[in-house]
Amino acid sequence: MSIEGERIISKMVPPLHAYHTSESTSGIGDESAGWNVIVPNQIFQWNGVLDLSGLSSEHLTTFFTGLNVQEPYPYSGMTLAGPDNICYYLVTDVISNIPFDASIASLAGFVEGQVPGFLGTTTNWDDVIMGAWREVVVKTEISGNIGAMTINQTGSFGSAEASASNKLYFTRTVVCTNMSLLGDWIKIPPARFVAGIAILEEPTHEYLMRLKRSSHNEQ
Repeated sequence: MSIEGERIISKMVPPLHAYHTSESTSGIGDESAGWNVIVPNQIFQWNGVLDLSGLSSEHLTTFFTGLNVQEPYPYSGMTLAGPDNICYYLVTDVISNIPFDASIASLAGFVEGQVPGFLGTTTNWDDVIMGAWREVVVKTEISGNIGAMTINQTGSFGSAEASASNKLYFTRTVVCTNMSLLGDWIKIPPARFVAGIAILEEPTHEYLMRLKRSSHNEQ
């Protein structure tokens, strides 16, 4: 039976509940299994992988027909620094052919504009299938609405390039600018990466070139 055709694939990300415990440590809630503290009170990251070997096979290519990140409820957080020290959180989602860890992603670089495929980075644009970021802000000025957050800015990047790789990597990163006081906390909702894919056969030359790039990227 042929495995060629269209599919929907997805990957779930648990919620992040992070809180300031000291200048050198951060706490993470029990519901946030799989999240890692990269820099205490500043950078948190979740990494996942999806094995496509059961869907694809030799000489077949995965094309992406739709990419999305679903979130079921709003962000919430608290900063005790007051309205003159507003806390910004940068939430970045990536689907890629390569694992995006702290050393590869240049996490602080997302704030500085070093996004894959643009100036200031050596990461190949083709390696990033989908990237999306949003800047959320604790609304300290709203009296009686403790924990409210608002989305301030959003953006996207990535190539949506087809892949001959048998794995997809998923990364969610949260960068905090001012979670600096005992009692500060943030709750990022769970997320589901969703991708529509079409598994098709390419001409031999195109497939071999794509396979070579994918194999190099996985090393």
